[in-house]
Amino acid sequence: MKKTLLLSAALCALTAVAQSPIYLYKDGKVIYSNTILPDSIVFHEPVDNGNNEDPNEQDSNTELFLSSEQYMNCIRNTIVNPAPSNVTGNTNSDGTMQSISYYSNIARKMKNADVLLPKNYDPNKKYPVMYVNHGIFGTEKSMQDESNKIRTMANNLAASGEAKEMIIVYTFMYTSSNSDNCSGFNQAECKKYDDFREDLIDCLMPYINQNFSTYTDREHTAISGFSMGGREALYIGITRPQYFGYIGCACPAPGVTPATDNFMSHIGNMQESELKFKDGEPTPYVFLITGGTNDLTVGTFPKQYHETLQRNNVDHLWQEIQGGGHDASCIVPMYYNFIKNIFKNASDLMSGGR
Repeated sequence: MKKTLLLSAALCALTAVAQSPIYLYKDGKVIYSNTILPDSIVFHEPVDNGNNEDPNEQDSNTELFLSSEQYMNCIRNTIVNPAPSNVTGNTNSDGTMQSISYYSNIARKMKNADVLLPKNYDPNKKYPVMYVNHGIFGTEKSMQDESNKIRTMANNLAASGEAKEMIIVYTFMYTSSNSDNCSGFNQAECKKYDDFREDLIDCLMPYINQNFSTYTDREHTAISGFSMGGREALYIGITRPQYFGYIGCACPAPGVTPATDNFMSHIGNMQESELKFKDGEPTPYVFLITGGTNDLTVGTFPKQYHETLQRNNVDHLWQEIQGGGHDASCIVPMYYNFIKNIFKNASDLMSGGR
């Protein structure tokens, strides 16, 4: 029996771009384009599942994605602060936390991470993955503190249908072959956090995808973090966009571009003019940076990243928390808006559901 996916034409705010082609994506390929989306579309995409079944049989789990520009336009006006009390106020520890160890080819030793599986995790069902990075001197345990509300919000939003069920991986970023923990603020130590990019992509992600039931495309993979973890989420997301469709940064620390703060001078991983996606590279569906006006640790550097991205014409979302500090006052709203909006397909965004 042929299965179809029907999509409404209520493309949220997309009427403003009705004269431009509307693209729908699956696995990074355009499968539909038109200048105006008709009242409903029936997608018949041939699927070869290797079982000698009817090649025209439609996969009931087919997900259709808008372009990154259209996706961002759909959520641009939904970014709020504070996060609703019904989402943050009821502590929700559903799901199963597992501590894992994997071999890092970069550090040349075993490294740790914690994996939160959603409630009623089903190994026969595929899940998207959100990676969560900690701040400097932190570990895979740091972002699990309940004050950050990440687990609670993910569970409550999934239970209400406002977010997708997802696997959350709490990383241990520090990547070094000669030390186990950061020893201070200097260029050599910061590089050991930057080296997490290769550790994540070459070692941790393959381990997660081999040992848990995950989607492995960028449409289902998010990178996020706080402070140094926000810096690395920004750096990794900008330089490896083929792996990550969603970037979330709470109070990102300086150092992706040259900067001098209260602790050290950062040579930068790229010049300000290079803080953008290269021509032909995919761009994120959600790119959110949150910073506070009373952050005494990283100061105005989150806003400076925002302004640099603006100058470089990089589409992103900037959320400034009045009075927000280098703490949960910025972490909670960033993760609320991020978790609520990632991993949505076209019909999700049109209907407002999951």
